[in-house]
Amino acid sequence: MSATRPLNAAERITNFPFVCAAIFACSLAFGFAVFGVTDGPRTFAVAASGAFVLAALLLCPELALALYVVIGDIKGDDRVAAILPFDLTLALGAVLLAGIVLNFVRGKRIAPMPGVYFLFTALVAMMAASLAYTPVFDAGLEKLGRFVSVTSVMIVAPFLVLATLQAVKRFLIGLGIVAFAICAWSLCALGGSERLATPSNNTIGLGHIACGLILMIWFAVIPRVKFPWRLAVYPFLAIPGIALLGSGSRGPAIACGGIILASLFFGRARWLDLGCFAGLGLGALPFLSIPASSFEYLGTLIRSRSTAELLSFRSDLLGSAWTLLQRHPLIGGGIQSFRYYSPNPGVYNWPHNIFLEIACELGIPAALIACAIFLAAIREALRQLRDKLSPCFGISELAAALLAVGIINGANTGDINSDRLTWLFVSLVFVVGHIRAHTAEPAASGNVVMHPIPA
Repeated sequence: MSATRPLNAAERITNFPFVCAAIFACSLAFGFAVFGVTDGPRTFAVAASGAFVLAALLLCPELALALYVVIGDIKGDDRVAAILPFDLTLALGAVLLAGIVLNFVRGKRIAPMPGVYFLFTALVAMMAASLAYTPVFDAGLEKLGRFVSVTSVMIVAPFLVLATLQAVKRFLIGLGIVAFAICAWSLCALGGSERLATPSNNTIGLGHIACGLILMIWFAVIPRVKFPWRLAVYPFLAIPGIALLGSGSRGPAIACGGIILASLFFGRARWLDLGCFAGLGLGALPFLSIPASSFEYLGTLIRSRSTAELLSFRSDLLGSAWTLLQRHPLIGGGIQSFRYYSPNPGVYNWPHNIFLEIACELGIPAALIACAIFLAAIREALRQLRDKLSPCFGISELAAALLAVGIINGANTGDINSDRLTWLFVSLVFVVGHIRAHTAEPAASGNVVMHPIPA
């Protein structure tokens, strides 16, 4: 016998359409105010469109989170930067925070953080303590401030806005649409001599985005479509595939290729998909005009005769970080110290490896804390993959794949503040685990009670 829990007074008020209308009205007023004080368009259509987007982001903060992930790879374009008179990352972060507050007011569910996440508190405390001995206090304070105010959003926000399966799906759809647009935009540079890049002129960023989009299509879209109709999906897979090759990003290419090959052993149908797509891709490759510089850089994976030659300048970065770690193994050289202890502070910004970066700047204990967090995420992902009968197995499979990508990228490109996708993918695994547990609860009990799940 199933029963539906009646809404209480607070839920009836917060779910009343008046709330949505009020949010849209406030967004409309804000839109007119912003376009009225800038040099941008002042038409009603532009203000109304801005109001609609703002209202959508407030009512569905998971969409704001999806934009927040890639905003750094978009705002570098002058046309995008001119939309608002202030930093787009800060603006989007404020909208995301407001959406989270609205979720609390509307009684939306949140996912509990795992116990291992309390280690982040210790990590931040170590960063703050290292300000006492870091070589340049202002630079260290700026890096700490970015981690606490910007990067921590990627760590905490998924638990606050992605606590339901519907919210996760909206997030993935929103992220997929934006990622597809970035990849499609990058194809405008086909036929040129430079590697493809994002609007912010970031080749590695394009590789990360394209790799993530390929895996989302591979794990979340293709399995849902029967084979004859999958041919219609291949063009959507081809766009990020071309972008990944054109970016010349070696780390994302290795991660994407390795994960897809690994997935073949868990689904026989994927062999056919890979064969068809690879055949079509090889046939179309001569006509795509991908820059030769992209293939030249990717070719170093095969042509390099030693690890030092393969890593190129990154070998010097890793060597400098290792030297700093040997000098200060327990407490490190201080946050942001790598740059100022290196032979060339103008070029050596970070070691391009998150774990080594944390170790050389904060000490081995801090690096062990970071490793414990990542190992806990890996353990959770493996636990979910063992339960193939779960109704959320497809999302778990995608979350595990994205986690693998995040770890590979973090070990290859580094910087605890710029690799936001890495931190997001770590949190996503735990959020999906909460959703799976909540979904399984009714089936596990003898009496199934239907409760409306907030979207």
